[in-house]
Amino acid sequence: FKMPQPPMGLRPRRLLARPAAAQARRAVALLAAGLVGAVVLLPWASAPGQIAWALHSLRPQLGSTASASGAAAGERRPRLRLGALPSDYEDDEDPVFGDLMNDEPEEEEPAFRPMSDGGGNRLVTRSRPGAASPVPATTAPAATPARAPVNAKADALGTAGDEEVSDSEVDEFLAELNLKVAVAPVSEGAIGLDPQGKDMRAQVSLFKEIRSSPARKYLYERGMPDQQMRLTLKDRMVIMAQAAEFGDWPVARRMMVTIWRKKVMRLPMGRILFNLMVKAHAQAGRPKAAESWVVDMLDRVFQPDIITFNTLLGGWAKSGNHHKVKYWMGRMRGRGVQPDAIGYGILINAHAQADDLPGAEAALAEMRESGFGSVGVEPYNSLLKLYASRGLDDRAYKMLKQMKELGMEPSAKTNLLLMQVAAEAKDPISAVNWMETMEKKGQQLSQDHFHAVMTAHAKRGDLAGVQAWMQVMQDKGFGPDAESFNIWLTAAAETGDVDACEDIMKVMKDDAHIEPNVATFSAIIGACAEARDVEGARRWLFRAEAAELEPDLACYNQAIKACARAGNSSQAEHLTRRLLRSRMSPNMATYNALLEAFAQDGGGMAAEFWVDHMQRQARWRHSEFPQEQMNSAYAEVLLAHVRSGNLEAAEDWLTQMLGEGVEPEARCYLAMAQKHLEEGRTDQARNWLERMSSWSGLVPPQNFLESGGGPPQLQEVAVADR
Repeated sequence: FKMPQPPMGLRPRRLLARPAAAQARRAVALLAAGLVGAVVLLPWASAPGQIAWALHSLRPQLGSTASASGAAAGERRPRLRLGALPSDYEDDEDPVFGDLMNDEPEEEEPAFRPMSDGGGNRLVTRSRPGAASPVPATTAPAATPARAPVNAKADALGTAGDEEVSDSEVDEFLAELNLKVAVAPVSEGAIGLDPQGKDMRAQVSLFKEIRSSPARKYLYERGMPDQQMRLTLKDRMVIMAQAAEFGDWPVARRMMVTIWRKKVMRLPMGRILFNLMVKAHAQAGRPKAAESWVVDMLDRVFQPDIITFNTLLGGWAKSGNHHKVKYWMGRMRGRGVQPDAIGYGILINAHAQADDLPGAEAALAEMRESGFGSVGVEPYNSLLKLYASRGLDDRAYKMLKQMKELGMEPSAKTNLLLMQVAAEAKDPISAVNWMETMEKKGQQLSQDHFHAVMTAHAKRGDLAGVQAWMQVMQDKGFGPDAESFNIWLTAAAETGDVDACEDIMKVMKDDAHIEPNVATFSAIIGACAEARDVEGARRWLFRAEAAELEPDLACYNQAIKACARAGNSSQAEHLTRRLLRSRMSPNMATYNALLEAFAQDGGGMAAEFWVDHMQRQARWRHSEFPQEQMNSAYAEVLLAHVRSGNLEAAEDWLTQMLGEGVEPEARCYLAMAQKHLEEGRTDQARNWLERMSSWSGLVPPQNFLESGGGPPQLQEVAVADR
């Protein structure tokens, strides 16, 4: 008989063989325990009379009425009836020791009688006080002598007369047991009912698989009785594929282990199993784990194929790590696997995720050179996203022309991206033209297309245009939602009209019955930032918390921006620390707004602290902190030192910038020259203008020294730098 093993995942760990050292330690422990026991029992060994007294005091409670044949041998212990239940005795009775609750032994009739009456008659029932005398089951001659005791020790303990149970006694006991049936027997062919009253006749066939399956490890672990079935190889592969699709890598790995144990399946199924594990980790956002599976495949008979590499590339592209994507594309070529259109599309998407426009354009050019330029529009759509975020409409139209030359028609998503490009470029006319083009081609319009046109008007601060297109959207059968009102609020925020924002909020809640979300409060705080209303920005930030909404990073950035516009660096720093206490990580916009506040307020030392904080954040998030923005942050620190009048600290900071490879902007040199001019040091100002051209290759403005510099020129240079 082989014990069925538990399902996978529930097996206990294998018992390891006990080493020799462990056995020796166990022997020493047992010996020590024996010695301690001997020391404890030593006093009793010197007083054997106490042991005899204890046994003598228990004798009246251990026996029953002595029989005539056992009188010479002493009192005998009663024998229990076979099959007797605890409920057959009295509350204060004990089937072995009698009534131990009383101090004095009972003189009346004992609670139970021995199985034999001493004359050889076998008793099958037990009598209680006041009950009738038991009836002998069989009648034997009264003169039958009692059997001799087994040995002298048994006689001394009062157990004389005990003997082995004979076959006839067993038959008598079984006959008695059959008379007391606890559960009525089920007739042949009938189906028993559940004791709880539930009819199980409809469920009996569901347990057929359990009864017929000798190995229960093939059953579902958590399946209900009507779902239990044997897992075939096909079932395991289907489960593993579904788990890989949803990124449930523990389930995928468990299914792989069950298949991998069959050694005959490793060679034909190895590549498929490894590919599914790579996909499971990639879908779960674990590209490093997926990479470890690919590295393991490189040392096996079955080598990774194009599916393996593309799956791994997709996992790295989700995090925007285009460096890893390029690295593995190089290893693909080294293994003789050439990248296909999917691989190049993944590379372009990785650059798009990292907001790397030059890299995405270079990857698209490489894809065209490889002959995959006309495979699909998805790589072009990834590049259009970057153009839309920057409002580069001229590059977007140029790329659209190249697509048409290759014979590719823009999809509905492509047209939507082109409309978003026009919206970012503040060109509502082009956005409307693209919408009309879609209608002529018979492409289905959605709410996102109307939102793109509304965004184009909102970027220009055109409240009337946004409201008009919202009405057109309603006429087309698309009701406004929270995003529609947020676009309307953005239009009011562009002009800094806080009153208009409050009116739109009232219409949103009272007329449209739409609850504001976090983006709604962010738009209103942005309006306060444009109006340089620090108290209004803080008030709406706290209203979002009162509405049981957790303000996001955009809300804090807008509030810090309001403080920077007003030159209130203390409030800006307070909000930044509040942001960190909310377990959020500042981004580049946060640091730029904060450092701008310090530049306006002249807090040079605090600005240096927050630049160092920004460097620690950028150490692990390279893609979120581009070098151009880092240069601008360093420039704000220098301007803060200049504003405070500490030119020595400003010069030291400029030297540190050059040492760290940060190129100073033109406004840094001009701010130093302007400060020296204001203090009457024309030679020093001229030196800084010369350093501007010699150190950084920048051309200083003409007649700067003669005109005395001035804020207008510095402002024009700062805008040009940004």
